[in-house]
Amino acid sequence: MVKEPKPRRGMPRSLIYALIPAGFIVMVVVMVLGSWTGQTEVEPEPAPDTSEAAAPE
Repeated sequence: MVKEPKPRRGMPRSLIYALIPAGFIVMVVVMVLGSWTGQTEVEPEPAPDTSEAAAPE
């Protein structure tokens, strides 16, 4: 009696183990590129002049 090999279902473990770090690298690249394109230049507002309000009369 020879057992017939069962058909394997799903992906092999080696491929899954390779996809984990690859997915992490892709996620980091997407986050870095998103931060570069999403940066906006903020113009500083002049500080209000409080010299008159701070001086006691």
